[in-house]
Amino acid sequence: MKDPFVTAVERLIQEAPVNWLVGACAVCKQQAADVPPQVLRQRLPVTNNADLAFLAGEVFRQASGRMSWEALGWAIETAAAIHQRLTAEHQLELLWSGPCPTPTIPARRIDQALYDLIAQACGEILLVTFAAVKIERLTAALTAAIQRGVKVLLVLEFKRSSEGQLNYDALAAFPDPLTRQAEVYYWPVEKRGRNAAGRPGKLHAKVAVIDDLVLVSSANLTDDAFSRNLELGVMIRDEDFRRGVTGHIAGLIRSGDLVRLK
Repeated sequence: MKDPFVTAVERLIQEAPVNWLVGACAVCKQQAADVPPQVLRQRLPVTNNADLAFLAGEVFRQASGRMSWEALGWAIETAAAIHQRLTAEHQLELLWSGPCPTPTIPARRIDQALYDLIAQACGEILLVTFAAVKIERLTAALTAAIQRGVKVLLVLEFKRSSEGQLNYDALAAFPDPLTRQAEVYYWPVEKRGRNAAGRPGKLHAKVAVIDDLVLVSSANLTDDAFSRNLELGVMIRDEDFRRGVTGHIAGLIRSGDLVRLK
């Protein structure tokens, strides 16, 4: 069972604005050990947040008699720094296209998030898609990224490899100068399983990895998906997750399940 003091500190850190928390820690570190908790509360930075004031009081109550106020200030400051770092390293953002979600659910458009990430890319871009069509803005952004020295890898579906389950090659949406400078991979039909009707599996994944961020969504790289379809996705900042995605693709390339287009 978690210590009540630890729980109180966690709740305070989650509720408190950073600037207020920094000020509160500074006050704690300046107090003598025999200062009563109620006096210490009066010396904290001003807040109109009653919940925050209550949580601070609970922390002081749990800490009283267990440690000095100076030690408490250092403990809260250290815990807050760890919380802020973990929050920065592990982020999720909801993405959408189509009808606007309710105002209570903040979300960026899938295409706009993708354009923003590509515009800021400085290392590597990996795009995996089933279909691609009418994506002039996207291809222009990728071309500009390549000119900045960014490595671009495309994993695409082809009409022949899908045995007609796709009406046109996704590669056709990308201009020749771009595909000559990018690495393009496909899934050979002989590497695919088949259903009872004899049809091969489809390369149906839709994912983008851009530097340290991963964007997973239901959207193909098409004008319909970006502008008219109802699509949902999520943008993930998590290094273990990113390594898992890129490692899986790299493994498929090493095993020959994905082959580079000559």
